[in-house]
Amino acid sequence: MNSQYREESDTRVGEQFRSNPDRYFHVLTQGWYVFTREGIRGPFIDRHRANNYLNGHITDLNNDQDPSASWRL
Repeated sequence: MNSQYREESDTRVGEQFRSNPDRYFHVLTQGWYVFTREGIRGPFIDRHRANNYLNGHITDLNNDQDPSASWRL
């Protein structure tokens, strides 16, 4: 790739094209769960709350935080 055409940014290459539709799942009578790199998180009352958790989790990891600290969630 020619470096003069490459934009410098904090986003990873292809991140805008990636989606994880299987990141959420529902267990009847329990609630919604989320897959993260650290494991499964939940249950959440609804998918909206699971999504809010995930967005906050990703934001925390992107704030130059020590990556080894994420196992403590």
